[in-house]
Amino acid sequence: MESKSELNAVPSIEYEHSGEEAPRDNAQLTSSLANQDKADQDNDNTDKSPKEKPAPTKFTFNQKATFAGAVLASLASSMSFSIMAVFFPIEAKAKGMSQTLIGLVFTSFAFSSGIGSVIWGKIIPVLGARFVFLAGAFVTGGCNVLFGFLADMPTNETFTVFSFVIRLLEGLGSSATFTASSAIVSLSFPDNVGTAVSLVEMTSTLSYAIGPAIGGLLYDAGGFRLPFFVLGGFVLVIDGVNYFVLPQQGTKKKESGPMARVLSIPGIWVCWLAVFVAAIASASIDPTVSIHLKELDFTVLQISLLFLGFGTVGGIFGVVWGTVADAKKATRIMIVIGAFASAVFFLLLGPSPLLNIPSTKLLAILVFLTGPAMTSLVVVPTFVDMFGSAAWYGIPIDIGLTSVLSGLWMGGFAFGSFVGPMVGSALTEAYGFGYATTFIAGLFVFVMIVVTLFGAWEYRCGKGRRVPRSRLEMEANTTNEEQKPLISSDV
Repeated sequence: MESKSELNAVPSIEYEHSGEEAPRDNAQLTSSLANQDKADQDNDNTDKSPKEKPAPTKFTFNQKATFAGAVLASLASSMSFSIMAVFFPIEAKAKGMSQTLIGLVFTSFAFSSGIGSVIWGKIIPVLGARFVFLAGAFVTGGCNVLFGFLADMPTNETFTVFSFVIRLLEGLGSSATFTASSAIVSLSFPDNVGTAVSLVEMTSTLSYAIGPAIGGLLYDAGGFRLPFFVLGGFVLVIDGVNYFVLPQQGTKKKESGPMARVLSIPGIWVCWLAVFVAAIASASIDPTVSIHLKELDFTVLQISLLFLGFGTVGGIFGVVWGTVADAKKATRIMIVIGAFASAVFFLLLGPSPLLNIPSTKLLAILVFLTGPAMTSLVVVPTFVDMFGSAAWYGIPIDIGLTSVLSGLWMGGFAFGSFVGPMVGSALTEAYGFGYATTFIAGLFVFVMIVVTLFGAWEYRCGKGRRVPRSRLEMEANTTNEEQKPLISSDV
């Protein structure tokens, strides 16, 4: 004969599967409530235990190693391709190159870097982020070493042709390294994208500012070859170090990034426009501001120190704005404020004829050393905003997305750096430095208006508040567990 407990167990199981509540007698109900109270008390005690308190976030060894590798590569690569600014024009002119060709040699680097950034952003997942990172640095260092042998070219024509060829290859190599670096760092620090990327960019900016001075010293010490051999060798050594330092990640081949989906997002184009204009503005003064400062009786040493301060201020404030963007997520507001402040900076740098104020050394110093903080306020938040827009449209954050966004972001900056010197030189030659900077200020006003209107449409209008169809489809086809943001370790 079956016991009472056994008889009660059967209907309990049946009701459990049927979704209805099984009847229980008073003894079972009292026992169940007592057990539940005891379980709740145990849970309360467990919750109060200090062992369950969340530990402060600490970076893992792989994160630290990845960041160190990115910083080392940025330091070496940026310094290597900027060393020729001081002495190459002198040597090239002695070889018979015209001023136009010399300028094109410099801009060809930005041109190939812009094209390369977009291409690498698409195919990095296929080739592997780690491979592209290391291979790009190897090409960059190798091109620097090869550049040192240009002094042995038998004719002026071969010197000119190989100058362009090596410079174009160097742009492709450096764009591979920087794009892969940004993608890896972004994926490794998903909650601190702005801070991490801006720190790497600060290293690049400072290296780019220091490079010409080091190149000039090495040129005085050993001639044309020595700067390229030393800095090119330095890049190759750092690349060898990164081979062992960089975590063994990103070696698995995956599908290429969702370029078409990313380009269909309106916010991506708005941010790309802001980056493009900021790069044009920063590069437009490279061939012109030195002459303007010389007319104000600045010495060459003083101009060099101003350029060093220009890069230092931009790099430091880039980190500040990156940290703020990560913490507050108010990227659109930051871009608008930065665009307005940058417009004021360029109006005062001329100074613009619209202001009708005299140009003085004190004004030039104050403006030149504060302006980079404003332009970086436009550039840095755009990278964080791109990630936010992609996530809103339901694109998962993986190596494919970070590669595409890094490629687009770096490409926008590179294309702007290519267009900037031509725009600055042409406007200055035709209308004067004051009108040239006024035109650049107008570009920033245009960016400010576009970002403001787009933000109003996106956050205030019905179309902007509506959840994108791609995101709705993703949520409908995935479980709650699948919707949790997962960051793959295969970078």
